[in-house]
Amino acid sequence: MNRNYRDMRLARAYVPFQRLNEVYDPKEALKRGTLFPELYMPYKRETMAETNGGGYYG
Repeated sequence: MNRNYRDMRLARAYVPFQRLNEVYDPKEALKRGTLFPELYMPYKRETMAETNGGGYYG
């Protein structure tokens, strides 16, 4: 595989502007892992049946 990387385009990031609406107080921010409520996305716990396995088979 001999690729000519000089002909490839660089990736471009798109970051939309955000307005500062609301922030958590410092104690709550440390507990949630973010200062901004818009970024708080806790993981949903799933059972093995919901994930179709995903266990360790070693």
